[in-house]
Amino acid sequence: MITYLKDYQEKLLYSLTFVGCGFTYFYGGVHLLEGNYFIGSVEIFLSTLALINLILYRFHKNFELAGSIILVLMVLILDFLIVTGGLERTGILWIYTFPLLTFFLKDIKKAVLWNLIFIFSITALAFLDWKGIMKISYSVVEIRQALSSYTAVFLISFFYSYILKRLNTNLWEASIYDPLTNLYNRKYIYQSLEMELERLKRNLEESICIVYVDVDNFKRVNDVSGHQEGDRVLKELADIFKKSFRRIDLIGRVGGDEFLFILINCRDGSVNDRLEKLKDLIEERFRKYNLSISYGIVRIPEDTLEIDKALRLADKRMYEMKKKHKQILKIASDKTSK
Repeated sequence: MITYLKDYQEKLLYSLTFVGCGFTYFYGGVHLLEGNYFIGSVEIFLSTLALINLILYRFHKNFELAGSIILVLMVLILDFLIVTGGLERTGILWIYTFPLLTFFLKDIKKAVLWNLIFIFSITALAFLDWKGIMKISYSVVEIRQALSSYTAVFLISFFYSYILKRLNTNLWEASIYDPLTNLYNRKYIYQSLEMELERLKRNLEESICIVYVDVDNFKRVNDVSGHQEGDRVLKELADIFKKSFRRIDLIGRVGGDEFLFILINCRDGSVNDRLEKLKDLIEERFRKYNLSISYGIVRIPEDTLEIDKALRLADKRMYEMKKKHKQILKIASDKTSK
């Protein structure tokens, strides 16, 4: 999601900047042709700063910073239009674009703050005019009515953004989480693994471990106690997995009773120790069903940097452990029967 969101943010930043600069350059040119050199020059200057901000963004890639600069320039342009009146005193009409712009560029809390800052700036200009310190192009009544309408647009933008954000969050969570266990689903965990491998190719000093986990004897749960009990056991196993690893580690369900762990910056000894403790815990907790786990560990970049090879190798090592478990159980069963 982060990658996709970043792509859309970049497109939004470019689009808003080009559209805004296009309008401002146009009206700035009109003012220059009409002989209003000061107004036209300021509008063209501020628009040029916005384009420079866009050029700098291509290097630092800090969307938060670039968005803040755009909003600062927007506040300056709109306040300037309030003071000068703009083209035939229509400058005040442009203030209604600001709420939409803030909710496009910022999260809801920051967008609200930016709107409060802008309202304060207009109020301050009206106060300075009332005190006779400076002259603006609009009366107190016009400013009051404009701010009332602005507040209505701001509130509509706020509630729309809030509802849209909640909807997007729900849709996003539904697309990445397994509905039963609330672990990451197969698609997302594989996408995350692919991104981690690409990151490691650029920095081979870091490492990750892929762990393919299969729950041994899980079929017995469904056969003995039914699928509802099987679902409950899977949920409990998922909780145990999450509590056994760090928050930065990724855990996904890739099949009925199969799971994939992506352990960030893993160490050889610690991974085996944690998995053995996890195995002992599961065997103790689900002794009733004789559950256990088999797992295969692949260390990256030591073993491979190719995702298909890594998954095949982890799967192979998991089945080797499962085979050993079956042999041990068979030997134990034979001794018991004798």
